[in-house]
Amino acid sequence: MKTLQKLLFIALAALFISCSAEGEKEKKQVLVASKGLPSELLLVVDKDIWLSDLQDSIKGIVECQVPGLMQAENMFRLTRVFSRDYKPRFSTFHTKLFIQLDSTLTSPITGTRKNVSAKPQTELVVVAPSMEQLRKYLVLNGERIRDILADAQIEMRIESLHRKYSKKVNDDLHEVLGMSIRVPENLIATKKADNFLWGGTNTNQKDQNIVVYTYDWHGEDVRDLELFVSKRDSVMQRNIPGERPDQWMVTVCEDGKPLVIARTRTLNGAEVYEVRGLWEMRNGALGGPFISMVQVDTASGKVIVGEGFVYSPSTEKRDLLREMEAALWTLRKASKTKK
Repeated sequence: MKTLQKLLFIALAALFISCSAEGEKEKKQVLVASKGLPSELLLVVDKDIWLSDLQDSIKGIVECQVPGLMQAENMFRLTRVFSRDYKPRFSTFHTKLFIQLDSTLTSPITGTRKNVSAKPQTELVVVAPSMEQLRKYLVLNGERIRDILADAQIEMRIESLHRKYSKKVNDDLHEVLGMSIRVPENLIATKKADNFLWGGTNTNQKDQNIVVYTYDWHGEDVRDLELFVSKRDSVMQRNIPGERPDQWMVTVCEDGKPLVIARTRTLNGAEVYEVRGLWEMRNGALGGPFISMVQVDTASGKVIVGEGFVYSPSTEKRDLLREMEAALWTLRKASKTKK
């Protein structure tokens, strides 16, 4: 059995062992820091699969474009090796996707493992008994595979944010809204208003910004895109002005319709409405992408909105925005006793 096949067999078998049983039998080990460039994905695939028509299906998953950006940018920075060339030096990559055939199986098997050889690390394994079954599996599960890999990129950044973050933004958010957040430490400027906080880098390039605000909830559906855009533009008009009185941040529209895409997902055990789109400065030249996370706090009767947006006209924006997305994942109600 090839080395990679052994690794995959061990990984898949371990998926069916309970975490508690593992905890009792295995000693804790210190893992090295994972390696890899931001947004890098290591694809480990059988050569026969890659040289078949399935290559297009795989590329459709791992080489798709990041949604909601002004220009085309790939979701991942792809590094590919064939299964037979997988070496121990690849073991510490932070995000890996294995795709392999195994004729002894009766149906496709897939599983995710965390922190196998390094930390933080995600390994997603897909094994199918035949080309045809693999083809069907990729068609039906392509979006789920992509989400797992994209979320792994977020989790990697969260790990860094918990080590280094802007204490000023976190402290000011606690003061204004009684919440906590971990944003990159280069976000050093803030603006506080009623039920609103902005934090940013205040740079002309690679400018990153975070916004958190709340408003009263009266049972309306927060997934109503028109309502979201109306509320967003109202909040930004009050709090994110330009240099002139007729300038403020607005959501980009085309033919009267906002250029946004949205979906509902679960984060940290709560249902969140994720909205991606473009912003611009009304009657101005500034603009860029944003991502918003909207959720209802029924206990307080409030809608909580966290948003990250960037301005960087001369550079790619994928990783800048992904850092802001990771920060939004850390948004929490603060404990009563501030630490």
